[in-house]
Amino acid sequence: MTALVDAWQAALAAEHAAVAGYDVVGPRVAGAQVALARTDQQAHRDLRDATSAALTAAGQTPVAAQPGYPLPFAVTDAATAERLAVSVESACAAAWRYLIAVAASSSNPDPSLRADAQSALTASAVRATQWRVVVDPDQPTVPFPGI
Repeated sequence: MTALVDAWQAALAAEHAAVAGYDVVGPRVAGAQVALARTDQQAHRDLRDATSAALTAAGQTPVAAQPGYPLPFAVTDAATAERLAVSVESACAAAWRYLIAVAASSSNPDPSLRADAQSALTASAVRATQWRVVVDPDQPTVPFPGI
């Protein structure tokens, strides 16, 4: 595989992990965060499916979802579930940012792939900000999402 395909597959793997992560977040949050978790999980499902289809169209076999994903910390209540949502979105932003960088340095750059990756990075950054507002309203943003 090429570095570009590896980065693209890593972005897909991050989307698989995000869908699984929201399976943990959803049952532990309440109120407006329930709707936010559902909306965000659906966005990741849609992006996962679109990324998988794009890889297939490019002649690649999309990486499969893992049977399970280890959590970065114990998730036992709403507060830790909300932190997990920030972590999930940050991981996705990092994967999409990496794809942008690899695509930009590719010997055969694909502007549409870079544009799609930029849209995915932006969407993850926005979702992370929505969760950070809940977790720590005094610091809802980061200077460079995905880094």
